[in-house]
Amino acid sequence: MCPMPNSTVHELSQKSHVEDLSTSSPQLFNALTQEMDPSNRWSIITFPIDLPTSAFKPTDKHVVVIDSVQLQQSTLPDDNKITVNCTVAYIGKCMSWHKCKASCTSMGATSYRWFHDGCCECVGDKCINYGINESRCAECPMLDLEEEDEELTDEEMEELVNMPEDETADIDIQADTKKLHQALVDKDVIL
Repeated sequence: MCPMPNSTVHELSQKSHVEDLSTSSPQLFNALTQEMDPSNRWSIITFPIDLPTSAFKPTDKHVVVIDSVQLQQSTLPDDNKITVNCTVAYIGKCMSWHKCKASCTSMGATSYRWFHDGCCECVGDKCINYGINESRCAECPMLDLEEEDEELTDEEMEELVNMPEDETADIDIQADTKKLHQALVDKDVIL
């Protein structure tokens, strides 16, 4: 029989923690992800998703009168679905769970996904199921587990989650997002 391939790193990059962020700024996140970051601190992936139109309808039940002629002019193939673009940003460098949450919050993301290999994915407001369930960070995985059947102990996982941070990268992201946020406020894009 052939030996089993080492899939430990792959398993780590498939396990993740997801969370909605209590404060988000979709306008800031969209502004930061419209173009590739010139410093390559994150990479951007945008893809279409279909959402039910009920997600965009008001929850209040009001009587609305609609001209029936306008209803016939729909260009959607399925009137019960609308297609929107989901945008996610993968932070280039590996980071701890706590730094991932802080970085995505400072970018204005709606939610985030932190992979157990240290990859951080910030998720935009039009995404469902917390973006893409795949680690795609440029400089991850940060662990290189060579031995077969080696798994992280609880202590090693705790150390990974709470690892010391490279403060300079976080300061750069926060400073740039503050400048962009102020520019958007000045232009009345963000109220």
